[in-house]
Order: sequence, then C-alpha cells, then structure tokens
Amino acid sequence: MLDITTLMAVLALTTVTSVFGLLVASVLNRQVVAIRYWALGLSIIVCGVALQSVRAYFPLWVSAVVITQGYFVLLWGTRCYRLSRSSRGFVPAMVIITLLQGLVFFALQASLRFSIMAHSAIVVLVAVLMIVELWRMQIPQRALVWVWSGIWCMHALLYLRRFLLYQFDSAYINASTFEAAEKVEALNYLEGIVFLYGFSLLCVILATRSLQEELKLQATRDPLTNLLNRRAFEEAALRQLAISRRAREGVALLLLDLDKFKAINDAHGHSVGDEVLTVFAAHLTAQLRAQDLLCRFGGEEFVLLVPGADSAKTEALAERIRSRWQKHTFKSLHGELATTVSIGYVCVNDGAEQGLYRLIERADQALYEAKQQGRNCARSWQVEGILTTAGV
Repeated sequence: MLDITTLMAVLALTTVTSVFGLLVASVLNRQVVAIRYWALGLSIIVCGVALQSVRAYFPLWVSAVVITQGYFVLLWGTRCYRLSRSSRGFVPAMVIITLLQGLVFFALQASLRFSIMAHSAIVVLVAVLMIVELWRMQIPQRALVWVWSGIWCMHALLYLRRFLLYQFDSAYINASTFEAAEKVEALNYLEGIVFLYGFSLLCVILATRSLQEELKLQATRDPLTNLLNRRAFEEAALRQLAISRRAREGVALLLLDLDKFKAINDAHGHSVGDEVLTVFAAHLTAQLRAQDLLCRFGGEEFVLLVPGADSAKTEALAERIRSRWQKHTFKSLHGELATTVSIGYVCVNDGAEQGLYRLIERADQALYEAKQQGRNCARSWQVEGILTTAGV
C-alpha cells in the first residue's frame, strides 16, 4: 500500500484536476452560481491537503481547519443550487465557522486522536446536511439524487468508521502520527480520491441539467411575463384537448385583450406598459388552477384554456377576471393609470373535434363583439350567435 504522504499528494492532484474541470464548467455555465462555490470548496480542500502533506513545517490543526472549511463551502454551493440563486451571508457565515473550527482544533492540537475524531465528526455532519439538501431539491431525475446521496453516504460511513476506531480501538487510541494509523488513514485517502472524482462529475452533470432547464424555459416561456409562449401553449393545449375528449369533459377557451394598450405605451412609456403586462399576467395566474393553461398570445393579448369548464363556470371566471382587474391602478410620471380588459370566450363539449384553432377563432369573434360593445366586458360565442354574458 502507498505511504500516507504519497496518498496525500495523489489526493491533492486529484482535487486540482477536479477544480480545473469545475472552473471550466463554471465559465460555460455562468448562470449556475453553485458551481463556483463547488470549485471554491474543492480549491480550499486542496490547499488543506497540501498543508497536511508538509505537516513537518505546518501545524496539523491548521490543515484540519482548512480542509473542513472546504466541506462547508461545498455545502453552501449545494444550498445555492437548491435555491437556484446565490444565498446571502456567505462571507460572515464562513468567517464564523472558520473561527469556531480554529478554536476547536487549536484546543485539540496536542492530541492527534481527538483532532482526528473532531475532523471526522465534522465531515459526517456536513455529509448528512448535504444529503438533506439534495432530497429537498425538486429534481425530476431522482436517480441523480440517489447517486449523489449514495456517494455522500459512503463518504460519511468511512469517516464514521474512522471516528469509531479512534474512539474504541486501542491500536488507534494511542497513535501519535498518521503513519502509526496508516491502515485506516490510507483507506480514507483512497476513498477521498474516488469521492472527489465522483463528486466533481455529478457537479458537472447538475450544472448541465440546469443549463438544459434554462434553455427549455427560454424556449417555452415568454421572457416578460414568464407565461407559456404561443408555441408551447399550442403543444400543451392540443394534448389537453385530447385528454378532455377521452374524459368526455367540457373545455373553455378565453381570449383576453387589454383595452387601449397602445395608448398606454404612447402616453406613459413602454416601461409602464411592460409593468401592466407583468401585473396582468400575475393577476390571471392567481385566478387559475394547476391544470389550466395560460399563454401570452402576442402583444397585449392572452389566451386561457380551462379544462372541465361549463358555461356558468366560464362566465363567472371571465367576470371575476374582468371586475377585479379594473380595480388595479398604476403610477407613472403622468399620474395614476387604470386599465381594463375585454374578454371573448367559447365553451364546448367537443373541443378536440372542433380543434384548437377553431376554438381560438370563435373566441376571437366573441372578443371582437366585446370590443364593439364598449370594451371592459366579457362576451360568449354560441352556435346561435354571439350573446352578451357580462358587462360593465
């Protein structure tokens, strides 16, 4: 078996390679904040291992503080990944943790046994917290969570074994150097090499997954309102119409148009117009169920598909949207602004047979009637013609 110093050097080289890979990944995926923390954490660990390999010149308690600090940075990065953003308070938190660890390891520097037990306990604690963070993530590919949790679980078990050996085994209780405990230390360093490669690979996989999710979001969402864009809505609506047909349930389609929106842009500026669109999108979202499909159809026009709806429920929904929206006000440089919405809708029992575009056409006819009758009202399309269902 390789000696401890050689294994430390190999572990340091492995960590450097992993850091390089993560730094490249961070450059290619700048929006994934977590990967920068992971690269930083591994960089700190490699510094600690390097200090440990020259322990004849540096106190062991210093390298212990540095290595365990790197673990906490890795944990912070995983938390940022779960939150999909950078978490505040990184520097103060790391300073506090460093000081606390420094006090602990400085106090235990005279005892290699208790220093190693403290180091092992911290690694186990971080591993448990890491697994908790992983299982709190909303990742559809649960196999990734299982694999990464398995890697951290094995890492924790090795360090738990190390802790117990130094606690109960007489061969390690009296050890005063790493060489005297070579069997357990060599195994931990060998496992550390495998762990770092596995950890780094999964970091890159998770970063790639985030990039794919971002690209998917950009391809299916309207950048201003974060609603479905027209293409994504059409694909989802066709699937929903087929589901409604099999379930033999009714479906409603509403076309909503903000009244005199061009005048808002001209009089108050495009920034106010964008604010109106964003708030209206949030207003619509608040009225909907999880199965309803909402889309920014173009400009100031929105379309809403409501499965399982009948005429009475659709009329009530349209009127609720209209009446509540007219109470919204906005402030601009030119004074207070109030807006209204016109709605045209169609409610049928054979949506799949009629087709999505036929439903949109009929809702558009009802919307045209709402515009003709003074705006700020909702109109329904019926087979016999367009009938008034709600108004100011």
